[in-house]
Amino acid sequence: MNFQTIYVRIVPADKDRGFVLLAGFDAKIVQSRCETYTTLSGEITRQMITDKIEKLKLEYKASVVKDVTATSLQRKLAKMFGEDKVEPEESP
Repeated sequence: MNFQTIYVRIVPADKDRGFVLLAGFDAKIVQSRCETYTTLSGEITRQMITDKIEKLKLEYKASVVKDVTATSLQRKLAKMFGEDKVEPEESP
């Protein structure tokens, strides 16, 4: 498959068991209609997330990856990773 843009979103997993990385071809990704999802648990790092997104980009031959994770969750992840500031993503 060859798609121009793949959208990714990180959402909390059920019962506070980590996070789920959703990927699909529509900006309004939900788990029930995503193309693929990956459970992120254990020791989650920014590099781990970046590596998984790069793998998806290569797998689907996408030229652009857009992160549509909610800003509140981006802040929570940034705090968890010890990052100071989160830059808001551009709206599609």
